[in-house]
Amino acid sequence: MWDFLKINRLNIEATIIGTAFVLVGIYHFMDQDFFEAIVPTWFRFATFANLASGGAEIVLGLMLISSKFRRLGAWGLLLLLIAVFPANIDMFINDVDVQTNTLGIAERVVDADGVRLRNFIRLPFQLLFGWLVWRHTKKRTSTELKI
Repeated sequence: MWDFLKINRLNIEATIIGTAFVLVGIYHFMDQDFFEAIVPTWFRFATFANLASGGAEIVLGLMLISSKFRRLGAWGLLLLLIAVFPANIDMFINDVDVQTNTLGIAERVVDADGVRLRNFIRLPFQLLFGWLVWRHTKKRTSTELKI
């Protein structure tokens, strides 16, 4: 009984996390200017970074939802979170904000006022997301996966 509840909870958790990644991944394509603005300036290919990470979030999020591909999706999401973590550090170190200009385009603003605490708080949340995803990298028996 308790094993069933534990596995059911893990399935629900994986579905929620996977859906969140899918939605954010879709948003990468809907608001490209915003996501490209947070790519560190030392990475020359902001459009590629945005589209590749957005596409990966969609695919890997769907994999996390599926019990058949969950473990592989979780490992992929962990690698993705590690890959984009430097952007979060860059935002904190450089006080990066994203603001809309007069043409309605989201732009990167460096040394922005009042963003340091917000950008600092993002860092541990990325670690929390990593921990939540990591929980789904563990091998499950075929019986557990079918529940």
